[in-house]
Amino acid sequence: MDSGYDVTYLSHALADLPVVLLGRLRSDRVMLRDPGPDRRGRKGGRPRRHGGVLTFAKPDTWHTPDTATAADTTRYGIAEATA
Repeated sequence: MDSGYDVTYLSHALADLPVVLLGRLRSDRVMLRDPGPDRRGRKGGRPRRHGGVLTFAKPDTWHTPDTATAADTTRYGIAEATA
């Protein structure tokens, strides 16, 4: 898919069909994590909307992957994927 399509919306709209969507994200993309459990103190206050920052260009901000795989390709050497 290209930048003109919203992969998230399409995956929701096509949830009942046997399709797999693949989208691209820029390598300098920054995302915000979930805020986690509510940690308000005795005084109350507004709950956090966002958690920590996940930056694609900085591997030290990534989660520990649940799964990882690697394959040797004829053109590009070893291709690695983590999820």
